[in-house]
Amino acid sequence: MLSFQRTLEAAIGYVELGMAREALEELDSLSPDQQREAPSLELRAVVLQQLERWEDAASIHAELCQAPDASIDRFIGWGCVLYELGRYAECRSALLAAPPAARDHGLWNYHLACYEILLGNQEAGKQLIRKSLRIEPRLRSMALRNENLRPLLE
Repeated sequence: MLSFQRTLEAAIGYVELGMAREALEELDSLSPDQQREAPSLELRAVVLQQLERWEDAASIHAELCQAPDASIDRFIGWGCVLYELGRYAECRSALLAAPPAARDHGLWNYHLACYEILLGNQEAGKQLIRKSLRIEPRLRSMALRNENLRPLLE
C-alpha cells in the first residue's frame, strides 16, 4: 500500500509540474488492480485531459460515474470531456445521470445550461443558468465570460 501511495504522490507531483506524460508513466507502473482503484482512475482522467486524450478520459469518467457513491463533480467532469469531443447530447445525458442532489448544485446547473444552449434549448438554458446563479452567485462572472451564456444574462 505504501508503494501505491508513493506512486500516486509521484504522479500528482508530475501533474503539478505540467509533466503529464511522466505522470501517466507512473500510473502505468501500478498493478492492474491498483490501476482500477478510484484514486488512480481519477488522477488518470486528469492526466488524459492534460494530454487532450478526450476519448480515453471520457471512458474513465463514465466508469467512475458508475460507482454508487459517485460525486457530482465526476458527472461534471464527464460532461466536460464529452464537450471537448463536441458530443453535446451526451454531455447533457452524463449530467442527467448524476444523483438527484445534483439539481441543487450550482455548477451542475451551470454546465447543464451550457449544454442546453448548445443543443438549441434556449428556454431550458435560461432557466438553468438563473437557477445556477441563485445557488452560487459567484458563477456570474464565469457566465459573463461564456459566449453562449452571456446573452441570457443581459
